[in-house]
Amino acid sequence: MKIRQIKLLLISLLLIGLHSCSNEETLDSENDPIVSGQLDVSKQSEVHQGLFEYARLMSLAIQKHDNMNELLQTETLRLERRGYYEQEFFVGMQGESEMKGFSGKSLNQILATVDDAKSEVNIKEFLNINPGMSVLLAGDISTDVFSNRVYVDNNFDDQDSMEVVHYYENGIMYTEPLFVERYKKSFVVRTSEVYMGVKTSPLSKVEEKSASVLFTYDDGRSVIVNAGFIETPNSKLYDDDDIYDPGSGPYEGPDDPLIDDGNTNPGNPGGGGNPCTATCERDCVNGTENLWRLRTTNDYDHQFLGGKGEWFFIIIWANDANYTIQNGTVVTTGSPLSYLRTGEIKVKDDNSWHTPNFSSIIWNPNESPTNPNPDGDRMKVICFESDGGSARNFQSTLSFKVFGANLSIPINFTINNGDDFIGEYIVDYCQDISYNGFIYHPAAVVDIQHNER
Repeated sequence: MKIRQIKLLLISLLLIGLHSCSNEETLDSENDPIVSGQLDVSKQSEVHQGLFEYARLMSLAIQKHDNMNELLQTETLRLERRGYYEQEFFVGMQGESEMKGFSGKSLNQILATVDDAKSEVNIKEFLNINPGMSVLLAGDISTDVFSNRVYVDNNFDDQDSMEVVHYYENGIMYTEPLFVERYKKSFVVRTSEVYMGVKTSPLSKVEEKSASVLFTYDDGRSVIVNAGFIETPNSKLYDDDDIYDPGSGPYEGPDDPLIDDGNTNPGNPGGGGNPCTATCERDCVNGTENLWRLRTTNDYDHQFLGGKGEWFFIIIWANDANYTIQNGTVVTTGSPLSYLRTGEIKVKDDNSWHTPNFSSIIWNPNESPTNPNPDGDRMKVICFESDGGSARNFQSTLSFKVFGANLSIPINFTINNGDDFIGEYIVDYCQDISYNGFIYHPAAVVDIQHNER
């Protein structure tokens, strides 16, 4: 009996000790990081191997050169100064550009000599596999202090506060939970969230509407990014003159065309004429369904390690199908649902209005000789925060009426495995849609307003 009591006492003391250590690590993780022995980089995908290795080399360069943090910060701000949306640089752009203070060497050349490994060869191999590798400046630019850490974004779930994140300091890998508060600036090696792939031929007229060439490798591969995230001509994006100087005061960038200037007039989508007498306002407006504007107090990207929020929407409706009534039941032939995906939309979490003005379809749920395939009386809109990664399937279901009968039909579409689901909402054909539109709430902190135009 006494032996059993002693064992219970020892177990209790051990649990108390472990709890105490856990609290200390949580409260003081800046000074007491956890060494990770659980992740074998060689077993990661080739893309992620490149991210980890580049982060390791950057951490060694920061240790070796006193001014490396400041120089890296300058590189991350060069593109933003010229109209790029984010504080990041692409690793592929660092192969030939001279880095200030290193006798004509580029950043990649500097990193190739910080250890005894064949780092230059490794960097070239990793860029062949992942041309969209980039480095993000994490933290407030007005903060003077750096942490000397280089984090790795290997598609960790930035909506899970308990997620483990990896970083290098002095060439050694550590881990910490995502919920830890970070006050010092640092860097994150990742695949850029607006990277769309590479091309070896010029963009077509259709492609130019959604994509832009950011830069081109010596072998002819052009890196393509989302066009909505570049606000200046490409030729001016990476000029060597007028490099951002952190000591020159705050930079006032160009106006953001997606931020509303306070004028909430959407262009009189309802026409402003005689009052509508139809049962549904959309029958009077008769315009194109338009995702007019949105605002939020949460951009759903991790505030420190994730950079700025990029959202996109999937709009689903009934279309391109033939409906017949057989024995009192609606029978569908053809594809019962269609969907559109918006481009990525820059989102700030300051509750200011963003105006993507994404027009989808001229919505007609009524069968007629000129409209034999009605669109149904409802559409669904699903909102995601874009985080990149490999492709995965996502299934949703839309319930709607055709010929007075209720139908519920699933549809599959493809997103990236890092994309975060924000919320969804149903747009009913008979909801108000005239001048002021109609506001929806896919999440408690998100307002989205539709109109017609």
